[in-house]
Amino acid sequence: MNKGKVAKGLALAVSIATLVGVAGCGSSGGSNKSDSESSKVECSPYKKYGDLSGKKISVYTLWIDQDADAITKVFNQFESCTGAKVEHEGSRDVASQLPVRVKAGSAPDIAAVSQPGMIKTMSATGKVKPVPKDAAENVTKYYSKDWQDYSSVDGKLVAIPLDANVKSFVWYSPKKFKEKGYTVPQTWDEMMDLTKKIAQDTKNDPNTKPWSVGLEGGADSGWPGTDWLEDAVIRFAGGETYSKWASHEIPFNDPQILNAFKEIGKIVKNAAYVNGGFGDVQSIASTAWQDAGNPLVEGTSYMMHMALFYENNYDSSNPDIKIAPDGDAWAFQMPGKDKDTKSMLGGGNFAMAFSDRPEVQQFQAFLASPEFANGYVKFKKSAITPNSGIDTNNLKGLSKLAYSSLTDKGTTFRFDASDLMPSEVGSGSFWKQMISYFAQDKSEQEVLDAIEQSWPKGQ
Repeated sequence: MNKGKVAKGLALAVSIATLVGVAGCGSSGGSNKSDSESSKVECSPYKKYGDLSGKKISVYTLWIDQDADAITKVFNQFESCTGAKVEHEGSRDVASQLPVRVKAGSAPDIAAVSQPGMIKTMSATGKVKPVPKDAAENVTKYYSKDWQDYSSVDGKLVAIPLDANVKSFVWYSPKKFKEKGYTVPQTWDEMMDLTKKIAQDTKNDPNTKPWSVGLEGGADSGWPGTDWLEDAVIRFAGGETYSKWASHEIPFNDPQILNAFKEIGKIVKNAAYVNGGFGDVQSIASTAWQDAGNPLVEGTSYMMHMALFYENNYDSSNPDIKIAPDGDAWAFQMPGKDKDTKSMLGGGNFAMAFSDRPEVQQFQAFLASPEFANGYVKFKKSAITPNSGIDTNNLKGLSKLAYSSLTDKGTTFRFDASDLMPSEVGSGSFWKQMISYFAQDKSEQEVLDAIEQSWPKGQ
């Protein structure tokens, strides 16, 4: 590994979803028919979609750069076997631009969004078409009830799950752990004991701390902090309380949420535990989340809480960084209160249709099929899907661990709460108050009270 290349500004090759609307924008359109991977496709499973020669389908997603290249390969397979032309446009601004385009009458045939809350918002416009019969049958066959529910509004299926992401990962460096004799913790208490030990071992080095944390991300600053709190709520308040909290059946500042918040405060507000490689506790607010993993390979931090997709950051910034159980970076599932209680926070992208032309309906059936799911995980690194029709041999690297966690029947899975909440809260006050928690040194109670005050009346 070339440490010299591990500099600030790890590439922004993020996928996802869960990654709720990352700032910046870009586009990637058009297919590459000469792509050798696409040309190898076996077309017999695609015969059911019929001959769509000369038909065009426009697709609008937040996938750009590497992610757009991968999804274009998947779409190429559909094109090669059906004759259709899929015109893909990628932008990080889907969440803000899609409502504008729909209102202006220029909606794409298909749009992918990462927030179930937005599915409801767009459905309320009356412009979203019902999921057609063949696509709906695939969703019923290949997706669990939870994912069907995330894709439905008032009991009616209006979207198709495209992918999934897991967020309850703690990144670390297996090499650095081995050098120091540290082991991966199996419980929350063991994680706190390890944190305390690392702090003791590094007390004479003010630049090195057990954890590195970054919340800055331009217009989307703050979301990594919501993931910290959401993971704590699942673990210390339980899945049932988490669901009530996300849907506002209990107030945002419920005492159970406050108790969970204080548990993570013991880490992220402790000057002895953060912010390795960057500075003091306050520096968390101004540290770019894309940079927060640098200290793990530089040796100035030992753990970082971040989703599966962070693998792309390492991969695109320096291919020499070995992402492996014995490499420069890897991840473990954030532990629970005991070894037998496993919880996973996650998210995903969903496709809605604004057209019901026959070729669009056939494309929707494809999006809900194993053909799409297998192409997606085959071509896209750090990618998983809740589609039960995938061949797990197509999963790569950390994605295998993520898929195992996602499908473990003993794991309590909950969708990212900030994606489920009204946008005024989920991507509004929640993000902003997590910044204030560090930048203005607000207390846990002050943060929760402020968010509760912002919750829209009647929702």
